[in-house]
Amino acid sequence: MRVLTAICIAMALSSGGTAYAAAGAGHGPSDSWAEMQKFEYYLGDLAGALEVCRMYGMHAEMRELASLTPYGAIGMQAWAAYDDIRGGVCGRVRTAAKSVLGDKDKLLDYLRAKYDCRSGACIER
Repeated sequence: MRVLTAICIAMALSSGGTAYAAAGAGHGPSDSWAEMQKFEYYLGDLAGALEVCRMYGMHAEMRELASLTPYGAIGMQAWAAYDDIRGGVCGRVRTAAKSVLGDKDKLLDYLRAKYDCRSGACIER
């Protein structure tokens, strides 16, 4: 799981802006967050980008993961102001999302074990 996390974060930071291009300067996960918290943010960031790119099937799957973590919710909100961006970014978003969703079952198990989301707001167990 740690290898997957490192790979996905590296993709987010180096993919020509897959996760950060639309968010603009000053947005993205906090430098003070742990590696896994940044990855959880990235799940939400991808979910938001997939919705913007009108890839609704993948968006639903990624949103399912992101909604299990408070950091994912923050990531999903990052795209709210950029609902007009598409084009080249969408291809990179699709590639990144397919990579993450390849391990969806492992991620679901991890997030469900780490957070309790029954009250509507996810809190760490």
